[in-house]
Amino acid sequence: MTDKTTYSDNFKQSSEFLRLAIALLAKHKIPDDPHNYQMGYEYVSGKNQILTDDLSQVLKQSNFPSEKQLNNLYSRYFVQDEAFFEIMREEIRCIITNVLKEFGHSGNQLSTYSLTLNQFVNILDSQTTPADMFKETQKVIEDTHSMEKSQQHMETQMVSVIAEIDSLRKKLEQVKEESKTDTLTGIANRRAFDTSLEHSILISRENNKPFSLLLVDIDHFKSFNDNHGHLIGDKVLRYIATSLKRNIKGNDCVARFGGEEFVIILPGTSINGAMTVAEQVREAISSGNLTDRETDTSYGKVTVSIGATQFRVSDLSNELIGRADKALYLAKERGRNRVEKL
Repeated sequence: MTDKTTYSDNFKQSSEFLRLAIALLAKHKIPDDPHNYQMGYEYVSGKNQILTDDLSQVLKQSNFPSEKQLNNLYSRYFVQDEAFFEIMREEIRCIITNVLKEFGHSGNQLSTYSLTLNQFVNILDSQTTPADMFKETQKVIEDTHSMEKSQQHMETQMVSVIAEIDSLRKKLEQVKEESKTDTLTGIANRRAFDTSLEHSILISRENNKPFSLLLVDIDHFKSFNDNHGHLIGDKVLRYIATSLKRNIKGNDCVARFGGEEFVIILPGTSINGAMTVAEQVREAISSGNLTDRETDTSYGKVTVSIGATQFRVSDLSNELIGRADKALYLAKERGRNRVEKL
């Protein structure tokens, strides 16, 4: 289950992304309908790395992607959300419809009861026989009991409605939390990171306080997967995620960036402080020995390379990430299992 992207770009950013998205669609002769534009916007803004990778692959295969390829991409990343929320909307519609029916039924009964009481008042004000008085009194009593039962039924229905609405609220909260979490590693996912990064940029600009970014990549992960299989590879990813969480604190944010890459936001931290944290993370991971507890099989050491950078006031989010990525590339180029900064 995915969550819809939160767009917090300012006017300048969104205008630039609009221009780039339209240029992308035109270059590859992609129809500029809302669905394709949404994918294009996320592609050029770098807001969804997994979508970006998949769309890049499609464009490599064919410079002019087919409608089927585009529909498959859109369905994979967006339709699931819309289908789920349409189900939720339909449930809410049913609840409201039932409540309105109950109100209508109760309103009709109330009107009838009011008429009965008015008639009884008229009889009290007129000359009538004891038999007629008894008959009308009995009718008022019966209608009162009927009205009481109706109100009790209405109260029961309202309790049920409140329970249903509360259940929907809990479902939405669960979906909201799940949409922020990477299902494999249990840490924040790329969408949650994007939101946290935009928030960090906003806070840094408002308060003139630094923050830094670490981009972490597992060394030789593809070879590890090829040698030991994807199930063991998944355990490595969980191991790295757990190690990263243990070595951050406070408001620091760790997230899975995509594939074997992870990212850490360090609020209120200069590049020197970020380098210290990065070295602690690198040493903690490289000093461990990965062992399968179930089979007591040792897979040896796992190492990571880390790129570090500090936010600059003029940075857009993709520029900041790009600089961290270049620093990571330097760490890889200079031998891996090391930290570099830019």
